[in-house]
Amino acid sequence: MRFLPLDKLINLHDGYRRAFKIDQLEILLLQEAGKVWAVSSRCPHQEQSLIDAEIIDEQLLCPRHHFAFELANDGVQVDGLCASLKVFATAYEGNEIGILLP
Repeated sequence: MRFLPLDKLINLHDGYRRAFKIDQLEILLLQEAGKVWAVSSRCPHQEQSLIDAEIIDEQLLCPRHHFAFELANDGVQVDGLCASLKVFATAYEGNEIGILLP
């Protein structure tokens, strides 16, 4: 597994949202209620940007159609109306947070 750094830990805070484009990957790093997630930056339904998505009870809500994705359950879409949201495993190295890639 290869560590791909995204940001410094000092920059994280509740409400943090930042999109990254690395090669073909479009990743959204976000923090809410002290928890940090890295997910695909676009909704699998109609490619809506998730930068303004709300997180309520560990469910990410797409700002366009309000589809809910369970962040703690591999991004499964709650109603099964579309594909799951890609959730990346976060990892820490020194003072950085990132994701692990194969």
